[in-house]
Amino acid sequence: MRQNKLFQATSFRLALLYAGLLAASVLVLFGLTYWFATDYAAQDETNEIAVEAASIQDEARLRGDAELPGIIENHMRLRKDVRAVYLLEDANGRKITGNVDAVPPVLGPTILDRDLDGQKRQLRAYGYRMANGQFLLVGQDTATLRQMKALIVRAFSVGLVVTVLLAVLGTVIVGTTVLARLESVTRTARAIMSGDFSQRAPVRGANDEFDELAISMNAMLDRIEDLMRSMRQVSNDIAHDLRTPLTRLRQRLEHAKRRATSVEELHEALTHSIAQVDSILETFGALLRIAQIEAGGRTGMKMAVDVSKLLSGIAEDFAPAAEDQGQRLVADIDPQLRAEADPELLTQMVVNLIENAIRHSPPGAKIWVQAKSVGDGLELAVSDTGPGIPLQEREKVLRPFYRLEASRTTQGSGLGLSLVAAIAKRHDAKLSLSDNAPGLRVAVVLPAAA
Repeated sequence: MRQNKLFQATSFRLALLYAGLLAASVLVLFGLTYWFATDYAAQDETNEIAVEAASIQDEARLRGDAELPGIIENHMRLRKDVRAVYLLEDANGRKITGNVDAVPPVLGPTILDRDLDGQKRQLRAYGYRMANGQFLLVGQDTATLRQMKALIVRAFSVGLVVTVLLAVLGTVIVGTTVLARLESVTRTARAIMSGDFSQRAPVRGANDEFDELAISMNAMLDRIEDLMRSMRQVSNDIAHDLRTPLTRLRQRLEHAKRRATSVEELHEALTHSIAQVDSILETFGALLRIAQIEAGGRTGMKMAVDVSKLLSGIAEDFAPAAEDQGQRLVADIDPQLRAEADPELLTQMVVNLIENAIRHSPPGAKIWVQAKSVGDGLELAVSDTGPGIPLQEREKVLRPFYRLEASRTTQGSGLGLSLVAAIAKRHDAKLSLSDNAPGLRVAVVLPAAA
């Protein structure tokens, strides 16, 4: 089965195609090498023959045509080791001297099959007509060229076989390696499909594309697991926190149905019920808004926002509300601060922080809205002198519906800081809760606008 998978794998087929292209490249290289090498060797033989013939003719002109047979015999003795070919015939085609039998005179280049040194050989030769009418043939055995051709063919045959074997071996290795890596990812995916969300794709530390794929896949799985865990938590919190107000609403309506004796009592019961329903709808609206932000849907486009102007306007709008609670709202905002953000979400985040500070701080408390540059970004913060949040509870209050015991008697759904956390995450911002000594300080560090 694994062999079938190997042969069906795209990586194996691509590697096999590459092996075929490599073998074809070797064949093309062999053809070009064979052609250029043999052509060069043949031309070299022709040039050597021409030089030898010119040497004989020069000596004949110096010593006279009568000395030509002796000149040729002397050359035969000197070049016997290279199997040189010499033939001199008279004007009637009769052999005068030479080491091959007489041939019909042919001027220019020619290829002959003649006995030389007792063996049948292929000869490359060139025919000349001398001034006295005699025919001179000069040439040499082509054995060297034939041996070179055979050597080239053998070398490239062995090279081709080795190349194909190595290419096939490399194809199998590459296909098997890629298949093994992909199977590990597939096993992880199947385990997760079976319900084991703790599984992760293995990372070997090679920093290759498979490691990048595994890292990206694991990050995606971490994100999915976080969302599912959050969904389960939210579902449990909804069931727990909304059961009580819905039960109270039903009891109120049931009580009004059974015991109300006048229109005024019914009207009062309906008024309280409507207020209860509005509170529940507000909670569901906040939950929907958090879900939309975390999913990245129905949010505005990020743009360069004048944070200084935005925060100053929000602080000015909420100053009267703080005064009504006997509190004082102070703005400490550096000028000309800009960030790349969704202005609607940024406004909602700051409004939630200020409303939380006003709601949970006693009369006489002081609330600050601050903004300043920090490194490559900017920090906006809302702090108060209220009761604060214990250190061990600060991470928990960012969860939906989580409320401190001291806050359960105050109005609210426990979703304010959850919404703030979702907006901060949407902006790749760093959210932190710290002690304001006394009180709470909530800070958000946003990337500065480019």
